[in-house]
Amino acid sequence: MGEDHLDQSIDSNEIAEENNFLPSSISDEEKGELFRELTTILSRKWTKDKVTVFGCSELDLLLATRFDVQTLRETIEEYKLFVQILGLKVIDYDMDGEKWYCLRSSNYAPSDLQSSELIVLGTIIAYLESDNQKPITTEKIKEKLVVTGRMKEYLVDNSLRILTRLGYIKKKQNAWEYNYRTYIEFGNEERDKIVEEFRRI
Repeated sequence: MGEDHLDQSIDSNEIAEENNFLPSSISDEEKGELFRELTTILSRKWTKDKVTVFGCSELDLLLATRFDVQTLRETIEEYKLFVQILGLKVIDYDMDGEKWYCLRSSNYAPSDLQSSELIVLGTIIAYLESDNQKPITTEKIKEKLVVTGRMKEYLVDNSLRILTRLGYIKKKQNAWEYNYRTYIEFGNEERDKIVEEFRRI
């Protein structure tokens, strides 16, 4: 992660005078400042390696706060209770083997996607949630959407590019799989509902 997106990150000198201390030793004023900075950092939307990402990696939070891992995670758990009152939710997700955190509304609804992109993503989710449908190739998606006349081929190709850029899906060895953002925006219950709707098509 570059340094530019953390230009307003937590000033560790204001939060702590030594590296490893428990959250209980932080004053209320310091804790309030820390939580405000976390809200700013975890709400950020930026671009990493041409993919839209949200929030901050655990490693960068450790560097910014100078906490140890246990202290940071305890602080994040306390912060979750704090933002819950505001109708917000802290989501942790994996990106390339690294833990990340981001903030979203408890009543979040995806706003970046057009109907064609939602259809393609819904198709991928339905296939990936069914073990007998793997691997999910572009050809398989087009068989479902293009061959049956539901979508034009160029719309499918364009939707796949957009979903990749926005961090919903990624391609590995010629097969599509979830990227971090699908897990953030579509929990197990939502994905199960998509599978049920897909079976009716």
